[in-house]
Amino acid sequence: MSYALQPIWNIAHICYKHGIENVIISPGSRSAPLTLAFARHENLNCKVVADERSAAFVALGIAQQTNKPVVLICTSGSAAYNYAPAIAEAYFQQIPLIVLTADRPPEWIDQLDGQTIRQNNIYGKHVKESYTLPIDLSHKDAVWHVGRIVSEAINLSKTYPSAPVHINAPFREPFYPPVENNDEEDINNLYQNKIKYDNEVKIIEQIHSRPKIRTQHWLELLEVWNNTEEKLIVGGQMRYNERLVSSLNDLEVTVVADVISNLHTVKNSLQHQDVFLMNRENLEELRPDLLITFGKSVISKNLKKFLREYRAIEHWHIQPAGQVADTFQSLTKVIPLNPSYFFRKVLEKQTRFAESYRQSFFVDNWRAMDAEIRKLNATFFAEQPFSEFEAVKMVMKNLPKSTNLHLANSMSVRYANYLNLDKEAHGEVEVFANRGTSGIDGSTSTAIGHAIAHEEKLNILLTGDVAFFYDRNAFWNDYLPSNLIVILLNNHGGGIFKMLPECAKQPEIDDFFVVKQPLKAKKLSEEFELEYAFCEDKNSFEKALENTELEINKRNRITIIEVKTNIEINTKVLQDYKKAAKVLEVD
Repeated sequence: MSYALQPIWNIAHICYKHGIENVIISPGSRSAPLTLAFARHENLNCKVVADERSAAFVALGIAQQTNKPVVLICTSGSAAYNYAPAIAEAYFQQIPLIVLTADRPPEWIDQLDGQTIRQNNIYGKHVKESYTLPIDLSHKDAVWHVGRIVSEAINLSKTYPSAPVHINAPFREPFYPPVENNDEEDINNLYQNKIKYDNEVKIIEQIHSRPKIRTQHWLELLEVWNNTEEKLIVGGQMRYNERLVSSLNDLEVTVVADVISNLHTVKNSLQHQDVFLMNRENLEELRPDLLITFGKSVISKNLKKFLREYRAIEHWHIQPAGQVADTFQSLTKVIPLNPSYFFRKVLEKQTRFAESYRQSFFVDNWRAMDAEIRKLNATFFAEQPFSEFEAVKMVMKNLPKSTNLHLANSMSVRYANYLNLDKEAHGEVEVFANRGTSGIDGSTSTAIGHAIAHEEKLNILLTGDVAFFYDRNAFWNDYLPSNLIVILLNNHGGGIFKMLPECAKQPEIDDFFVVKQPLKAKKLSEEFELEYAFCEDKNSFEKALENTELEINKRNRITIIEVKTNIEINTKVLQDYKKAAKVLEVD
């Protein structure tokens, strides 16, 4: 093919040779060279999502589910800015995205030309690196430069910790390759006959090594481990890791597991720390001497507060590479290893000794408190009016065995963390939530990305009304998967603000914080041809759950189950729950 932008077509093949499979494109003219290069590649799966904000979250979901980078393509101007929320989320969740933004030529920046903004480094420090392609591609060195940049960007995105990278591509016209004639049949053939790219296109492959530490460091760590009785392990947000779970199961150590840590199958895991640490005093007996952490963010505000106040003597954080956060203000060592490898080596080398009274007292205190909350969760709702909290409990109790559970931000993820999952019944459930930035935007689009990427896996999204309607364009594409069920908790406003004691006292609470809204999902469901059920009480919700098809091969479209609840009742139920948790007596 002979036209000025032919070297750009090599980008698609370079991505393919690096193992990339999925591409999300938002339409635009300036980005035509990129769009055509990827759309006509015979081995790339390209999908079009018009809304760039939704498109980026869909790509995030696909990348997270497949553990592979996904390419994003958009035109110049504000289109690129609409990627920003998902890019920030992907950065903090360590998800690789290859972001290709078309741009105006450099001489036209700041010249009041249409769809022209300052796109170089547009995502700031929320990408690992931002590159700009050369605009003059006539010299062979420029062609080599393009290929080098793309390979370098992809390698960097996949290097731990994974993250988005940005490639800005300024183009001059013409954007489109010439079509010899306007015969409709010839044009259709041009699209249908995918281009077979030259395999001689060069890529730069990066070989990754396994991180190791010196023997002397191991000996020092093992000495502390073997001589410390009061040890506590805290896992942050992460994907389910079978090897890690196996290693932790073999260690007789207390593991604190938020719902997003996917450590609920660890036999010694504690799952209700955000409740039993709530508003309690004199927690000295729970203070660990050695705190070991891994993973990303922790939901539990009360756990963070406790560990900052009752600081461990030593705090080790384990991760292979990258910047380490001192979340609990007690960090003393960074151990550059994979957590599963670290705990397996400790298991092999630790000294076996009889459990001391002091160690037993420490462990028993943690486990007793966790057990009391588990009992509370089993009985509390029997005497309470139906609320969104109970609705979340009903969903989590009845989760199918093999499910991706997606939790939108605000109250959905908090309720789920109070309740957590059953170690045996939910062994194959994996939990996802956009806790990188913890925003309400993109939860539905992310779940749709997951469902698209793994059609044989059921996905269930728990979301509130503000997050749901904020991301309503998630359904505006031609790839809506049938393996998604959305549980919409609609209290007609930002109910979380009523649950913040100081905020709830303000006279502006309803008009400037809760911002009540009258929306229902029925019309949206009709517009996008989704299956829909509306529930106003516990009985109708139970029936809706019973009537929802859970077998993947029998489903043919997305299901939305809308549960109407009352903000005032929701607030009162949560207040009663916190009071009940606070007065529990632990034997």
